[in-house]
Amino acid sequence: MAHRKSSARLAKDARVAHFLSLAAKQPALSAAQASAPVLTWEAVAALEARIVGRIVLPSSPDYNAARQESNPAFQSYPEIIVFCACENDVLECLAVARTYGVWVAVRCGGHSTAGYSVNSGMVVDLSDLQGVVLDPARERVHVLPGTDFDHFNGAMNHTGWHVPTGACGSVCVGGFVQGGGYGYTSRAFGIQSDLVEYFRVALANGTIVTASAQEHSDLYWALRGGTGGNFGVVLQVTYRMQRLDQVWAWAISWDAAHAAQVLTLMQAGYMKTGAPDALGYMMNLGFQNGVPVYMVQGMFCGSREDGLAAIAPLMDIPSAQLLVDKTGTYPDMNVWLEDHPYTLPDNLPDGIAETKASGYINTRLSPADWQRIIDYFKTSPNPWSLAYLEPYGGAINRYPVGDSAFVHRNVDADLVVDVFWRNPAERAQMEAWLDGFMQLVRPFLNGHVYQNYPDARLTDFASAYWGPAYPQLQRVKAAYDSGNFFHFQQSIRLP
Repeated sequence: MAHRKSSARLAKDARVAHFLSLAAKQPALSAAQASAPVLTWEAVAALEARIVGRIVLPSSPDYNAARQESNPAFQSYPEIIVFCACENDVLECLAVARTYGVWVAVRCGGHSTAGYSVNSGMVVDLSDLQGVVLDPARERVHVLPGTDFDHFNGAMNHTGWHVPTGACGSVCVGGFVQGGGYGYTSRAFGIQSDLVEYFRVALANGTIVTASAQEHSDLYWALRGGTGGNFGVVLQVTYRMQRLDQVWAWAISWDAAHAAQVLTLMQAGYMKTGAPDALGYMMNLGFQNGVPVYMVQGMFCGSREDGLAAIAPLMDIPSAQLLVDKTGTYPDMNVWLEDHPYTLPDNLPDGIAETKASGYINTRLSPADWQRIIDYFKTSPNPWSLAYLEPYGGAINRYPVGDSAFVHRNVDADLVVDVFWRNPAERAQMEAWLDGFMQLVRPFLNGHVYQNYPDARLTDFASAYWGPAYPQLQRVKAAYDSGNFFHFQQSIRLP
């Protein structure tokens, strides 16, 4: 048969030739650390030739799009971005980074709320490593790290199998699972990392290991809650699937006069205790057409009749309106709830930046406490602020706290506040308002923070994210990355 180069290979040859042509004009990309060799154009060309994926540099026409995180608040300028297309591409990147002392950041979907999936060195981008393979006979599903939830859910749709995912379809598996992973069905089945059977992981020394309860069990423990970018590059995740044919999607709204009563009832009977595990939801305070709204939306892993029975006390509160009442598969209902009963934040401008803060509630609030929170929320300087509760309990809280690095088990809910801004002046205003919100609720929080919502402003981040698990995480770090090859502002420190 004819042996012809593919169009992808021709494009790659052109990129290699371009990088080599630049060597005569400027031998190195930029100055490196005094103790490290200088990353040369010849090295970049050689890396491009060896990988299936592609390299993007500051001189590339798509550089600005390639470097951008999902949140434009973060503006980093990597020296080199490598879009990996297979496992060997990752190994080639790590080898170059070791040789030339290049600082590595690992990125899947670019949703780090503190911008930690980019840096000024090399970004190893895994967004092209996508794929989902179901193994129903063994009740397992194998997923590549760059697979976003739209594709993950879509691959499992109408199969009768399920793994909890987050509500945002563009978030990818690799980062999400290493921080725990919360979603509508977590009260029924657990935090996503609780369902991991094993990981394939590329270590800093260029080897690939399998981390499970039987092999490299300490790394397996650490990857489930220890967060990405600390121990290695996750190349594949295998989950234990759960049976879930359909869910009932629901949403209720109430008038402002009853919002504190609703929140009090939810904390008393719909978090740690009271509600069936099958009931998952998020309680939202937001603005619709500039007017505050008080709305809960969620899923029930069962029949509509059983779901209605579970939320009956909420519907008995005056002014309750059932705004969503729909049955379907989890993937279909997850998409439906993105827009129904309405989208929050409402009418968010394109390109707007976001700042987030969160904390775990483990103290009972009185109706007066909830009312003070509601009253403060209404003072938001712009109509895009959003406060919401992610309830725990059920399978999340039953999972043994020492069996993984995700320690947030004995809590009622995660309270999350998002603010949005368009310019430096508005940023200062909104972040001051956010600080006031968190100061108001601090007496009710346990001091911990969900590690998938990292906050660069935290002073004692190790205690906040990992609490008593941190010393063990440090020991695992020393065992698998003794040279601190993987690091960032809030990474795990060597002991």
